[in-house]
This record gives sequence, structure tokens and C-alpha cells, in this order.
Amino acid sequence: MKTSSKILMVLGAIITIVGMLVFRNLQYVNAVDGHAWTININGINSFPWITFTGGLFIVIGIIFYISSLDSKGKRYN
Repeated sequence: MKTSSKILMVLGAIITIVGMLVFRNLQYVNAVDGHAWTININGINSFPWITFTGGLFIVIGIIFYISSLDSKGKRYN
């Protein structure tokens, strides 16, 4: 499990960097803000999905890595 978690973290870092290069000048309006601006949905251009997916892979890799650690000194392993 540790190998797959490291692969997920590296893959997530690569995807995040690629996403930051692809969505360099992206302007989007947060739909949660309570203001009078018009929210234009531009399909995939309305949110940096590639960067978000890379960050998600990094977090999942970290969770896999932490969950595969051995607990020493515990009764049940």
C-alpha cells in the first residue's frame, strides 16, 4: 500500500503542476459568495478541475500512506 500511496502523491503533484500551467489566467466567480455578480458557467473553463484533481490525488495518497503505517505497542495490529 505504501508504494501505491507514493505513486498517488507523485501523480497528484504532476497533475497539479500541469493544471496550474493549463489554467494560468482562469477567472471564475465563486458561486457561494453572496454578491450581485452574474455567474457565467463556461463548462470546464469555469473551474480549474485539473488542479483540483491533482490535489485530491495528493490527499488520497497521504491518507493511504498514513493508514498503512504499523502501530507499535498496540494490542491489535
